[in-house]
Amino acid sequence: MVKTSKPRIIAGMPAYNEGEYIGTMVLNTRQYVDEVIVIDDGSDDNTAEIAELAGAEVVRHNKNKGYGAAIQSIIAEARKKDPDILVILDADAQHRPQEIPNIVKPIQEGYDFVIGSREEQRNKIPLFRRFGQKVILRSINLLSKKRLTDSECGFRAFSRKAISTLKLKENGMAVSAETVAEASRRDLKVAEVPVSVTYRKDSSTHNPVAHGLGVFTRILVMISEGKPLFFFGIAGTILVVLGIIAGIRVLQLFAASNVLPVGTTMVAVLFLVVGVFSVFTGLILRALSRRRD
Repeated sequence: MVKTSKPRIIAGMPAYNEGEYIGTMVLNTRQYVDEVIVIDDGSDDNTAEIAELAGAEVVRHNKNKGYGAAIQSIIAEARKKDPDILVILDADAQHRPQEIPNIVKPIQEGYDFVIGSREEQRNKIPLFRRFGQKVILRSINLLSKKRLTDSECGFRAFSRKAISTLKLKENGMAVSAETVAEASRRDLKVAEVPVSVTYRKDSSTHNPVAHGLGVFTRILVMISEGKPLFFFGIAGTILVVLGIIAGIRVLQLFAASNVLPVGTTMVAVLFLVVGVFSVFTGLILRALSRRRD
């Protein structure tokens, strides 16, 4: 009988002004991992001091750089430490450290990237949040070719391969979507695990509407970069169709009055020109991206 060694697990927490919760989160998390890293993202409270007292290694950002920048710092620190598994969870007590064994289990079974899914708790999530999450989810599923139920949950686990492979650039909240897209591009094995989440009134410093629009905008940029023909082709085709409809209307008006409607004609020409240009832009960018790959 072969005796398997226990995997070395480290946990990372991005933290910004989480002095109220960070101590408890670090202490509870340490029960399930070998080491805890806290990225103090420019906090102006005692987050860093409390985290250190609770036994975490603290890496300080000299200013608030954003959630994505903190995630990048966690992964950079993990590369230095070379653990078997990296777990990332929020520092504001939304996630339960007791569920760490559940989220790392698929990594031990051969998966590279595990995402916590809040789907079973969807009825506990405010309606406007659910709507925004669904819009973002559909967009990221299109980009990543995955069929996930939750692409935005911050409770995640990574294999050694994922830690060394993922190259993230987003500094804001769109890093969650970028990670899913990157995992797909790198052919990493992805799994989901149900997790429970506790929402508090002070659990987010972001306006949910601004947050959702910001993330969705960044996902559109990712789609335009990753799937240029789809993005520009769809937009261009819609404009061409609208231009043709406007052109037909021009012909109808001209036939009825023998007078050329200048405004409608200009709109038709504009739609047709921009639409055709958009389609060709998609074709060119697709060819360039294939050569780069």
